[in-house]
Amino acid sequence: MANSVASVGLAIDAQQLNQLKKQSHADPDKAAAAAARQFEALFIQKMMKSMREAGGESELFNSSAMRTYSDMFDQQLATEVAGKGIGLAEQLLQQLHQEQGKKP
Repeated sequence: MANSVASVGLAIDAQQLNQLKKQSHADPDKAAAAAARQFEALFIQKMMKSMREAGGESELFNSSAMRTYSDMFDQQLATEVAGKGIGLAEQLLQQLHQEQGKKP
């Protein structure tokens, strides 16, 4: 499955969510792939946030502005990494296809 960075938007964005809903009616397989990529991006983002929190807070970077910037950076980086793929989206799609009795 070829992934492109531009194709991975996050469902937390209302436009992306509406587009995914419309796509699910027109082409369910393509919508499932997009949802799997979005899940992968959210998973990566949460993983990065947990890793950042595990490192402890720095007095130098402890401000609401830096937390906001870090969250935005994590979201963007997660979207970029998910666009390249870590394999989670493919595994989700494979499992979904197995449950539906389809070939991947």
